[in-house]
Order: sequence, then C-alpha cells, then structure tokens
Amino acid sequence: MNQTLILFGGSSGERLVSVASAQNIIENFNFQEVVFLDQKGALYLVSKAELLAHQNPFLNEFEASTKAFANSLDLALTFFKNKTIFLALHGTEGEDGQIQSLFEKNRIHYTGSGSVASQSAFDKKISKQIVSKAGIHITDELIIYKNDFESQKQNVLHFFKTHQKIALKPVANGSSIGLYIVDKEKDLKNALEKIKENAFGDYIAERFIQGREITVGVFDSAKGLIALPPSEVILNAGRSFDYEGKYLGAGTQEITPAQLTVTEIQAAQKMALDAHKALHCFGYSRTDMILTANGPVYLETNTLPGLSRPSFFPQQLNVADLKFSDFIHRQLELAEKR
Repeated sequence: MNQTLILFGGSSGERLVSVASAQNIIENFNFQEVVFLDQKGALYLVSKAELLAHQNPFLNEFEASTKAFANSLDLALTFFKNKTIFLALHGTEGEDGQIQSLFEKNRIHYTGSGSVASQSAFDKKISKQIVSKAGIHITDELIIYKNDFESQKQNVLHFFKTHQKIALKPVANGSSIGLYIVDKEKDLKNALEKIKENAFGDYIAERFIQGREITVGVFDSAKGLIALPPSEVILNAGRSFDYEGKYLGAGTQEITPAQLTVTEIQAAQKMALDAHKALHCFGYSRTDMILTANGPVYLETNTLPGLSRPSFFPQQLNVADLKFSDFIHRQLELAEKR
C-alpha cells in the first residue's frame, strides 16, 4: 500500500465535525501523516498526539502548532503524489466535488466518491432528480433561488398553505445547518428573513413528511456492497435535528439499531443501496429518509458521512460486527484501485 495520510479541517460549516471524525479515524488506523487544512486553505503537518489532545471538537476550533507547509491544496499537489489520502473532510469543500476533481486531474488517490457523484449528491435538487428517475420515492419540493428571492415569496407561501408544514434547508449543505421546520405562517416569514440574510445560497422547501427519521450506511466491503443496520433519530417535542441535536445531543435520541420490523429494515436498506448506486457513489455513503406507513421517503445522501465516535456510520458498523479499522483499511485499498 502507498504511504497513507489523513486530511481534515477545512473552512465549511462542518469543519468541527471533520476534526472529530479525524480523531476517531487516527485512533483506529496508523497513518504515516496527519494533515490539517485550515479555514484559509493553508496546510499543516500535525502529530497524532496533537490532534487527539484537542478537546470538545464539536465546539472548539482546531489550530495547528506547526508552521504551514503550503498555502493551498494547489501548491501541495507534489506533496500528495504517490500517497493515498483518507478524506475526513465534511461539508461544502469536502463533499461538493471540487477537491475530488483536483485530485482526479492530478492522479492523486483519495477515499470516497468521485467528483461527479460528490457534486450530484451534495446538491439536493440534483440528487432528488437522479434518485427519482431510479424509482426512489421523494416528496414534493420547491426551489427558492437566492438571486430571485423576493419574487418567490408568494410561491413559497402558496407551497406552505398547500402542505401546512414544510422543511426549508440549503440546496447544498449538510449537518442540518440552516434547517427550518415551520408550521405557522409567522414562523415561515421569520425563516424567510433569516434565509435571505444567510450565505447558504439557494434553498429547497419540502413538504414535511410525518414518520420516523431513519439513516442507513452503505459500505463497499471485501464481500461486496452491503447496507448497514439502520439508525433512528427520535426528537423531543419542539426540536429539529439541527447541529446541536445531531452532535451535542440537545433534545434528541439516536437508536442503533433502529427498532424496525424485518420488512421495514429491508425497505430502508434497499433505498440506501439504490440511492448509492443511482448516484454512482464509491466506497461508502449514508442515506437519510423518513419511514412512513407507505414505506421510506428519500431525503438525501451523504458521500462523506461523519465518522466521529458518536456518528451513525461507526455505530452501524459496530452493530454489524464490522471493525472500524477494517473499514478504514478497505477504503484506502479501494482508493488505490480506483
């Protein structure tokens, strides 16, 4: 195997999640190098001890104690040559396909889905179009374009009155950042004002689906593509599965494995596998859905899902009696064979 390194950090809203993922990954695999990408794009070599010593990663920014060895990924391409990179990045720059495209053009080995699949899955509008064509059930939606926001307010209001309760979320973002769930017209107006001011770009409005929140990981194991045991998110009254709920446990419970019937498990796993294949994901992914009385309804697919100790994917691997270290090794193997 090539020399291995892990790349984490970045400037996205999920950079803290990336640090937590990197900590768990390096505890389970001996990488030759650990590379931190800061918010300005500079790169630093850090020690395993330094990364593991960082406390409360979901709340506190990580800062390298060393000097940067490159001011951008473009300037570090020679450094990455003949090495295999485990991508522990999350959010925009990790999952929107740009870094993947850069590495592909320069024949650099990296883990996770390719540039096209990453870009497609990260854009909720595009991903839902793709999976819908593959026969996967999606819900009603309305795209709210940032550059034409004011003229679309009436359309959003009409969409809200039609469905009575809707979810508003960025077309391209993750970790439930910028998510609003509204069932009152006054709350819709407040949410739209916040959306107008934020930097997330276009938004998607979806009919709120009543059901159970389920997420299923997919893993390209040595025995082939498999779906992992589903997890369920249970929200306390008045909560939504936002960043605080997802990573700080505020008003949420996560149950792995989800207490489902055999039929429900099979339906959820089939949706995750079908979405992974339809989007041409590679290595691993995780698909979120709502389980209704009529079966699961697709929400989104994550091409670089969180791998921190409390994240769903490690939970599901553990329930499936699969070692996290074997998962990491398998991803590095796949990256070299890509």
